[in-house]
Amino acid sequence: MKRIICYSLLLILVLACAKTETVSSNVKAKRVFDAWLQMTYPDAYNNGPQGWGWYYNPHPAKEVPGTGKPVADSAWVQVRFTAWNMGGMIVESSEERPHRQIGDYVSYNYYGPVVWHKADAAALPAGLRNLLLDMNIGGKRQAFVPGWLNSTSNYSSAQEYFNDSENAGSALMYDIEIVDATNDITRWGVDSLVRYVGHHPVCPYAKSNGDVPAGKARFVRCPESSKDTTNLGFWYQCLKEPDKVKSWPADTIVYVDYVGRRLDGTVFDTSIRDTARKYDLYSSSATYSPMKMRIASVFYDSKMISTSDGSESSLINGFTYAVKQMKPGEWGVTLFHQGMGYAQSSQATIPAYSPLLFELRLVDAPQ
Repeated sequence: MKRIICYSLLLILVLACAKTETVSSNVKAKRVFDAWLQMTYPDAYNNGPQGWGWYYNPHPAKEVPGTGKPVADSAWVQVRFTAWNMGGMIVESSEERPHRQIGDYVSYNYYGPVVWHKADAAALPAGLRNLLLDMNIGGKRQAFVPGWLNSTSNYSSAQEYFNDSENAGSALMYDIEIVDATNDITRWGVDSLVRYVGHHPVCPYAKSNGDVPAGKARFVRCPESSKDTTNLGFWYQCLKEPDKVKSWPADTIVYVDYVGRRLDGTVFDTSIRDTARKYDLYSSSATYSPMKMRIASVFYDSKMISTSDGSESSLINGFTYAVKQMKPGEWGVTLFHQGMGYAQSSQATIPAYSPLLFELRLVDAPQ
């Protein structure tokens, strides 16, 4: 509270001094930012600006070099982070504890390392892209980024960002830890699945239904001989043999019960009411019944069909590819990398570049 009061008084004082001048909003913002930093984090201020104008806390506990490889030449970095505004309020975090502190924790949301694409200026502000350049895997940094660098515009110099008052954001303090980095996000995703299958050759979330003994049910990479790196990131495990072995003709309508999980085991979606209740996903406004799906001749053209109005909508490729491999009455588990899932898109329950696991069962049409 004391810090917030001091910041408010400081803001009033700085803006009052600038009242008679005609200056850009970023000039005013810089005066406020510099005064705030000098008052609250004098060591960072006295250490001087870095890169395009951000600062860092030189205290050994806050600036940890890291012993891994530099991330400067890596296109993607995996990080843990928390961001605060100048009033000391948490505005964003990848971690569970801050969300519990501010009271918006949700049990099925994702908390943990997230992947940033350094070249994606529309998603990653300039200040963050710039301050990552000299960090290593395992490194930690407490950094202070002025508002004009918390911009998703794409310029080639710090001065251009400073001149652009219209697209400036708010000044933020970040705690950042570099977990991993890669130049091949597809290979990185596939490798994470290889490790998962190595530790879990039998899916830990689904029991055998009797006709495929648990000891014989194993994840199989499909298609094993394919040169296609996308499909090489797909695994399937049969838990109940199909009633029929005939493949689907084009435009066949099927019904699928499913449970979607992240690799940490958290359920993020399901068609089954009892499962939704069990994992705190239940919504009284949702319809819980097997998904109606049209199987196309090419798996990625398969669609989900609304049971209310018959409209069709797209599904992620890993889901449709798995169902197309299955036969009537079959029950199985599929595992696929982010290229067959939501790729760089993120939501509260599924982070960007996340591999996914689905339990699938082909069932009869609901009566």
